[in-house]
Amino acid sequence: MENGKGIWYRHDPKVRQRIDTAIAYLTSHEDELLAKPVGKYPLAEGIEVRVQSYDSREYDTMVYETHRDHIDLHYMLDGQEYVRWWDKGVVEPNSEYDEVEDIIFYPHPPQHNRALLSSHHYVLVYPEDMHAAHGMVDGKVSHNHKVVVKISVL
Repeated sequence: MENGKGIWYRHDPKVRQRIDTAIAYLTSHEDELLAKPVGKYPLAEGIEVRVQSYDSREYDTMVYETHRDHIDLHYMLDGQEYVRWWDKGVVEPNSEYDEVEDIIFYPHPPQHNRALLSSHHYVLVYPEDMHAAHGMVDGKVSHNHKVVVKISVL
């Protein structure tokens, strides 16, 4: 997992370029993204932008997931939430792999890390990271406007 402005060297230059393209786009188009309707938008080859608007929720209602073919870049436009993660493989999936959405769901792991995602910050979640987003902060519901960028690792 990469949190903040760190550099990740484990993938090939094509994937790193996709990450850099997505971050540059997000940081220079925040107002435009806040005005966009909820939905999916292609940005470039191997990059899809998903605009979201929702209320944060209690940990017990959060769902863990992983992906095989892409990295998730969660970028908070306005609001705050906890994103939790742990290593894939600690618990068995509780769903079959969905090839169309590239997703597998999991029950809560016995322990987890968490990161506060607040306005103008991002977190990168890699295929090996089981993660759950939308978590309430300090027991308070927050209405969030967030973008999740799906970045292909293929």
